[in-house]
Amino acid sequence: MAENEELTRASEAGNQRGLVTYAIFVGLTPLIPVPFVDDLAQSYFRRRLVRLLAASHGRALGPEDLDALVAERGGGCLSGCVVQAVVYPLKKVFRKIFYFLEWKRAADLTSQTYHYGYLLNYALQPRAGGESIMALRGASAVREAIEAVCRDSPIKPVESAVGGTFRQSKRVLGSAAGLLAQTLRRITAVGRPDEEQVARAIETVEPAEEREIETVVARMQKAIAGVPEEHFRNLRARLDARLGLPPS
Repeated sequence: MAENEELTRASEAGNQRGLVTYAIFVGLTPLIPVPFVDDLAQSYFRRRLVRLLAASHGRALGPEDLDALVAERGGGCLSGCVVQAVVYPLKKVFRKIFYFLEWKRAADLTSQTYHYGYLLNYALQPRAGGESIMALRGASAVREAIEAVCRDSPIKPVESAVGGTFRQSKRVLGSAAGLLAQTLRRITAVGRPDEEQVARAIETVEPAEEREIETVVARMQKAIAGVPEEHFRNLRARLDARLGLPPS
């Protein structure tokens, strides 16, 4: 038991920087004032996070597993695009109200993504018998179980850490979101871009955006490190129970 927990902590530490970085990237997508494209950017960063975590455990995900792990409950872009078409014109009228709401949404989305990535990392690491939860249960079951745990479990400790970091870092985060928005605006000038065009555009600015948020990543890592271990132990136990597995 103690050895397994030590391995869990080592795996978490090794992936923490990448997990925090991409959780922030996903969280910043509501601040991109480009309708429809923000959903595609969010999907890109979620895929990058999933691939990063899988690669850290020596696993290359096939297209089906990758799609299963990044699929979002509620229709993803389809429902998001309909909402954006209605909401975007209102943002210009109620700019101050929406500015506050989008920052709140950005922090919440960062927290949700962090919890999802944390549990996915746990599901990818080998257990006592040598097999990972992913190998034992499959990508779709793992995603559904993680979503259920994140939905039903209290996540306030990390939400507070993320919210505090965002409040201290609005200028830097706004600048990073601006870098991305500027790049994506250019490709929308010639028509509505597809997923591949958005991915190529983000790749050109991603290194600069990552450098821009280095200090925020370090600050958030420090804040999350202050969250009691009991919070994360509870998340892991709930995921094991949801998938019918013995405690690790």
